[in-house]
Amino acid sequence: MAAKKKGSRSTARARKTTRKRSSRTGSRAGAGAGAGAKGLPGRASRGKEMTVDLEPMTAAAFTAVAEKREPRPYTSRYPIDDEKVKKLKESATKVKLAKAAMPASADKSVAQVEIAGMQERPAQPAPEMEPSAAPNPSTSFAGIPATGWLPPDCTMAVGPAHVLLSVNSSVAIHNKLGGAPVLQRTLTQWFSNIGQGLTIFDPKALYDQHAARWVLLAAAFRTNPNRSVFLLSVSATSNPLGQWRNYTFDAMKDGSTATNNWADFPGLGVDAHALYFTANMFAFGGSFQYAKIRVVPKAGPYSGGAAPYWDFVKMKNANNTMAFTIQPCHTFGAPQVEYLVNSLFPNGTSLTLWRIANLPNPPVLTKATIPTAAYSLPPNADQRGGAPPLNTGDVRVQHAVFRGDSLWTAINTVRNWGAGNRASVHWFQIRGAANTLVQQGVFGTRDAHYFYPAGCPDNNGNFTMVFSRSGPNEFGSIGYTGRRAADPLGTLQASALLKAGVAHYQGLDSGQRNRWGDYNGVASDPANPRVVWIYSEFASAVDTWATWVGSAFF
Repeated sequence: MAAKKKGSRSTARARKTTRKRSSRTGSRAGAGAGAGAKGLPGRASRGKEMTVDLEPMTAAAFTAVAEKREPRPYTSRYPIDDEKVKKLKESATKVKLAKAAMPASADKSVAQVEIAGMQERPAQPAPEMEPSAAPNPSTSFAGIPATGWLPPDCTMAVGPAHVLLSVNSSVAIHNKLGGAPVLQRTLTQWFSNIGQGLTIFDPKALYDQHAARWVLLAAAFRTNPNRSVFLLSVSATSNPLGQWRNYTFDAMKDGSTATNNWADFPGLGVDAHALYFTANMFAFGGSFQYAKIRVVPKAGPYSGGAAPYWDFVKMKNANNTMAFTIQPCHTFGAPQVEYLVNSLFPNGTSLTLWRIANLPNPPVLTKATIPTAAYSLPPNADQRGGAPPLNTGDVRVQHAVFRGDSLWTAINTVRNWGAGNRASVHWFQIRGAANTLVQQGVFGTRDAHYFYPAGCPDNNGNFTMVFSRSGPNEFGSIGYTGRRAADPLGTLQASALLKAGVAHYQGLDSGQRNRWGDYNGVASDPANPRVVWIYSEFASAVDTWATWVGSAFF
C-alpha cells in the first residue's frame, strides 16, 4: 500500500523542525544506549470501555464505520531508498554469503501431506503422545478469509479457551476447537469508540499470561491534518468476549515532544511489569527517521485509568547505523528485564540485543552486540504458474520470545542448497543475561523458498516455527518445523505442510511488489505449555489469500 507523496513547503519546514527536535530528543533518550539511557516521559488519557457485541452487525451499522485505506505517507518503507532495495533483491539470486561454521538444515522433502486434511489429534496432548519428527499436529481450522488488504500481516493470541486472530484489517475470536468465528469485526469497527477517519493497519496481538489479559495493538494514521497513533485494546478479564478498554497513544510525540513523524510496522511485547510498543518512525511525506520504543506500565491500561509511558528514540547499532525494526519479546517468567532485538539492514553479521531494566521505576535502556553468521536479503520466491514471484520481504526481525534463559527469534536470509539461491530461514537462540549466542542455524531446501518465519519455544525448551513457502512446483503455502531441546545444536527437524496453496497468486502494491506476509503469527498455549499455535496465509484461489490456524506439540 506504500505510496510516494511529495511534501509541501510547510511539510518540509515541519520535517526540518522535527529533525532538530529529534536530535535533541535522541541525545536525551540515549541514542547510543551504551551506558544506560533513560526514557522520555509521556502520558495517554484514560481508556474508553467497549463491550463485545456478539450479534451480527446490520448493513447500516457496517456502513457507518467503513474502513479508510489511505496510502502510507513515505518515500520508502525501508531505511534506504526503495530503488536500492529493489536492486538488492534482484541481485539476491546471485549473492554469495560467507559460510561460517554453522549448521544448515536442508529440509528433507517438500512433497508432503497437508496437515489440514488429516484427522486432528486432541488439542490437549496426552503425555504418552510423543512425535517422531516435526512437532505433532493438533488442532487445525480456517482463519480469516481475504479482506481486500495487501498483505494480510497475520498475528494471533491464545488464551485459556479462545484464539484471537487479526490481519489487515480485521479481528476474529474463535473457540479453540475451531469452526466459525464467535466474533469477527474490522479493526475500524473494533476501535470505533476512540478513532474515526483513520487508516488502521499492522495489528499485533498477545495474551498476557502474567495478568490473564488479552492485548491488541495496531498503528493508525491520517493526513491533512497529519495524525499518527498507536491504538491499544486490553481486555478487562481473561474472557475475550467481555469488556475491553481502548486507548489512543499519540505516536507523533517522543515523550511529550511533538514531531512530524508517523509510526509504521509496530511491535508488541510484554513482561511482568509493562507492555512494550515499537515502531519505525517516518516523516510524513518523507523517509525513515529512527526507531522508537514505548514502555507502558500495565497499571494504567489494565485499570482503565490514564496510561503514563516512557519513550526511547534514535537508537543506534554498534556500527553507528540507525536501528530498524526493533522487536520486543513476549517474555515468560521473570527475568527482571525486557529484551528486544533487531538485525542490521540490509545485511549483517550480528544482531543488536537491547535490555530495558529498572521497572517499575523509570526504565533504563542498554544494548549489546551478538555476533552471528552472515545474513542478507532473500530473493523473491518463485511460485507455480510463473511470474510474478512472491515478495519475501527483507531481513528485519518480525517476532521474538524470551523463555527460560533465552531469546528465540528468526529472520529471512538467502542460501544456495544446490539449485541456485533460495529464500531461507536463519534462526537464533540467545542467552540474554550472558549476551551469548547459544545456537543458530539456516533452514531451507533446493526445491522451494522458505520465508517470513515466526517461532516460539515451549516450557521444555522445544522450539516450533511457522513459515511461508512456495516454489516452481508449489503455490503459496504454510509450512512449519521445530526442534527438541536435545536435538543437535543448530538443527531443525523435517518440516510439515500445514496448508497447501491451490492457485497462482498476484497482489501487486503501488511499488509493483507481489505482496505476501509481512509476518506470521505464533503463540504458546497458556492452558497447556507443550502446545504452540501457528497462523499464516496461503493462496486459496486465483489472486486470493486466506489464512489458516494450526497447533502442534512436542
